[in-house]
Amino acid sequence: MARPGTRQQRQPLSPERIYRAALVLIEENGADDLSMRKLAGTLGVDAMSLYHHVESKQALLQGVFQTVQEELDLPEPMPADWKEALRQLGQGFHQLAQRYPRVFPPMITSSWGTEREREIFHYIQRALHKAGVAEQDMPRATSALYTFGIGMANVAANGLRLRPLYGEPEPVNEESAHGTSDADAQFSIEMMLAGIESLVSEGRH
Repeated sequence: MARPGTRQQRQPLSPERIYRAALVLIEENGADDLSMRKLAGTLGVDAMSLYHHVESKQALLQGVFQTVQEELDLPEPMPADWKEALRQLGQGFHQLAQRYPRVFPPMITSSWGTEREREIFHYIQRALHKAGVAEQDMPRATSALYTFGIGMANVAANGLRLRPLYGEPEPVNEESAHGTSDADAQFSIEMMLAGIESLVSEGRH
């Protein structure tokens, strides 16, 4: 993703433009390095002008998270097969994390949600209703699936590796960063779908 150029800098400020510029900076240098001053410099404006659109860095980050999550497709109408609906959602998380690997860690650890996150939760609940998950299990099942999705996405972005013991060098081999491929994602998704199917068929509540 390229930085906003001179032509973009002449455009009026808007939340969407600010969030997109902040997303570029996060992907370049990480969320900890992001500041209103640096963002203003990128946009070619005074830092104080940003506060007319975003009240704080946290509000800025929430806007960035919302912008990223809006790229996660929630097909309507939902596929008739609940497994296909959740399969597509899992694949979407994986692809989104590969697109924005540096925004996922702060998004996952944020204490605050987004409107899009609520829409994703509702979509998962609808799929679980199709699967036959009991109503009393719906809240924890939805949370578990969402946690699975974003966790898998973080693995897609950063890999999953066995951490070395303190003082030992980190091993470098084909298994030291598994989880990043499309095949890895598909394997994880199918395991998750099989678990839901088993839960429902065995009547464990």
